[in-house]
Amino acid sequence: MRIGTLCKASAVLLMTGLVAFSGAIAYHAFVDSLGGFFEKVVPVKERVAAERASEKLAAVVAAKSVPVIDPGDQFYDAARRLMAEGKHVEAREKLGMIIVNHPLSGRARSARMIVGEMNLDELFSVGRIEGKVFHYMQRGESYEQVAEKCRSNLDCLLSLNPSVDLRRSKEGERLLVLPLDFHFVLEIERKVISAWNGGRFVCEFAVLQLVDRMARQRGGYFIESKVAGSSDLKPRVGTAEYRSATKAIWLARPTLKIQGWDGEGDPPEGAVLLASADMEELFLLTRPGNKMEIR
Repeated sequence: MRIGTLCKASAVLLMTGLVAFSGAIAYHAFVDSLGGFFEKVVPVKERVAAERASEKLAAVVAAKSVPVIDPGDQFYDAARRLMAEGKHVEAREKLGMIIVNHPLSGRARSARMIVGEMNLDELFSVGRIEGKVFHYMQRGESYEQVAEKCRSNLDCLLSLNPSVDLRRSKEGERLLVLPLDFHFVLEIERKVISAWNGGRFVCEFAVLQLVDRMARQRGGYFIESKVAGSSDLKPRVGTAEYRSATKAIWLARPTLKIQGWDGEGDPPEGAVLLASADMEELFLLTRPGNKMEIR
């Protein structure tokens, strides 16, 4: 064999070996460790182990649902601690943060219920003067006239002044009066009627039944009238018959009736229904002229 031919054959074998070695190195480095000599040339076992550990960790994390943090929890827990310490004003502020800033929180419903009870207790407490006014009866003035003049209602007047005798007024008599300047929101989706004093939440009542046409009647309306009893029997305010009578509130344009229901028998049709006890409280808080928004 000629020397030239031998050199060419050797060169071909050398190139083939280099290509094969390079391919093995690449496989070792990027696909799977070949160990032995290759591991000494290019150490990859530790890197591969770390990568696989990271992949397993990522799979575990992805498989588990990440807990959702409710922003209302911290305010609610703080409010409970404050109430346990007797700091009710501070507790109400914390709960108010949930109602105004986190209305979708899982704690919002409980916060509204607690704040509502606290507010109603204060509104109808004779020992709490804030938000109320004093009125001194004038000669010839009736209690109905006082309630209208002070933007209140006769039920609320009697609640704050239980010693009043509606059959005879007394000149100079001092009355504690709560002006009813609240506005109300009937929320169709949540099925509640809430009371507000400006931008401050007061309380809310659960709606037991809506009427079919309400979705088409969203907007701002006003309370036109309030009725206790039926068209045949209208008991006098302050009597036992009046206290047990069915209460109803009428909106004007659109004509819409809101009334109480004791849960017995079939529910009345064509009216927004509240539990009787809730209707009694709503009746105390409202007067003709109050705004009620349907949304």
